[in-house]
Amino acid sequence: MGELNQDEGWYLYAAKQMTEGRLPYRDFAFTQAPMLPLLYSAAYGWIERYGLLGGRLLTWAFGILGMLSAVWLAMRSGPRRAQRLTGGICLILIALNVSQSYFTTVVKTYSLAAMFLCTGLTALSFVNRTRAFRPAFLSGLLLACAASTRISFGLALAVGGLYLIVCRQRLKAWAWLDYALGGALGLAATLLPFWVLGEAGFRFGVLDYHSLREAGSLGMRLAYKVGCLSRLSQAYLPAATGGLVLLGMAGVHLARRGAPMEGTPALPADSSRADLPPGFTPFLWVVVLLLGLLHLAAPFPYDDYFTPIYPVYCAALAATGVRWWRRVEKRRFAACSAPSQSARRLALLTAIGMVCALHAFASPLARGWFIAGRDRIWWRLREQSPIAQLRDAAQWARDLTLAEGGTLLLTQDIYLAVEAGLPVPRGMEMGPFSYYPDWTLERSEELHVLNRDMLMELLSTETNAPIAALSGYSFAIQSPNVTPVSREDQVALNAILQERFDHVESISSFGQAGTTLEFWRLKKVLEPVTSGGDENSE
Repeated sequence: MGELNQDEGWYLYAAKQMTEGRLPYRDFAFTQAPMLPLLYSAAYGWIERYGLLGGRLLTWAFGILGMLSAVWLAMRSGPRRAQRLTGGICLILIALNVSQSYFTTVVKTYSLAAMFLCTGLTALSFVNRTRAFRPAFLSGLLLACAASTRISFGLALAVGGLYLIVCRQRLKAWAWLDYALGGALGLAATLLPFWVLGEAGFRFGVLDYHSLREAGSLGMRLAYKVGCLSRLSQAYLPAATGGLVLLGMAGVHLARRGAPMEGTPALPADSSRADLPPGFTPFLWVVVLLLGLLHLAAPFPYDDYFTPIYPVYCAALAATGVRWWRRVEKRRFAACSAPSQSARRLALLTAIGMVCALHAFASPLARGWFIAGRDRIWWRLREQSPIAQLRDAAQWARDLTLAEGGTLLLTQDIYLAVEAGLPVPRGMEMGPFSYYPDWTLERSEELHVLNRDMLMELLSTETNAPIAALSGYSFAIQSPNVTPVSREDQVALNAILQERFDHVESISSFGQAGTTLEFWRLKKVLEPVTSGGDENSE
């Protein structure tokens, strides 16, 4: 039921291209690390059958695996005598959050990155004085896969290695080397081939592209970051509140550290587990903090960037919170029976679940599943889901294209092409992010995008795409700065469009942001009529 997202189209289209033997960076532009299209291409038969819905179901499956890995991570890092409580809190915080559910269902890298990050950290939790090779090697491999999904997660791989080096005296010998071998193998298997085969495209798409955007003055940059934090607080309010509460209690504890309260018991014996690496829960907090700061430092920090970090945050929050709860139980309810303890923990889980459920019920995303907007004082209910609307539009685009004898669909809404099962012209694989008007011809061809002259030539001469399906995102964004296309370019491109195409139909409130989708048909060129039987011709 969630809104469509432009990224879904070009992610799935990249996977489709790989099934046809074309590689990202070498044969077409792609601005993320290659793990998602690599894995989704293996399951593209499912996506081809069910379209965007199939891609979302696959993404949802990865999201479920990531959530279960986070629960396991929480149970591993929390107190041994309260594992079910720790895992239950983590599960509730993740599963009953609408924003997290949405962004781990739409086809983006977040589910895959969260799965690799959480499983990698869980594997790392098994490294101790008696075992190292298999868990350390596996952890390095999985965190390398996370970096191959979102390159920024290479920071987690580096922090994990540094952590093992710092703790090497309290772990089995050479654990850090086992970890390094796993990480090196993972990076070599998933990134190196694409670097070798398409060095220029890889370097631009994975590294350079994300550093070219500029947010303007210092005031504007601060405004974007404050806005991001505000949206994060709204999206993750229960977990954010829990984190602030624990932070406040930590401050009070540090303030009273020199003069502890009389009668305050020591931490339970299971607060430091022998089967864990030393200081593992603080290490999780360091990972969350560093990854969060890295994404917040982006020129335009979108709140969904934090989606794959949130499960680790929930695991660390649950482990820390339950450790504090165990202290409360030890101090206030030491004489109570085991059934009483279980009842208190169940009541705590129920209370947290009710708060999270209420927050989910109040989410604007949940309202958007049923409300299509507001017309003055009237709420407009959805007549169909965004995916159902996409399917209808794609079927129409396919029927029109095949009726005209075409083989391509001229569109920058790539999810429409994926749903219709039609390719787009070369250079448009990145959808609305394919237009680089000021680049030279050589650079544009090298990186498989379109500059101003190339796009105008495509619109003026392409005959294999008799149908154009253009939304409000079409010819609207110029890269790499991701700014609006200039007025002059829009006028010139629209003039070519109206000269060569006839307008067919419009679909309002379509796709991401509910813009209008316009269908255009290539004008037919009438051949001159010649008379075959003029009686005076002899």
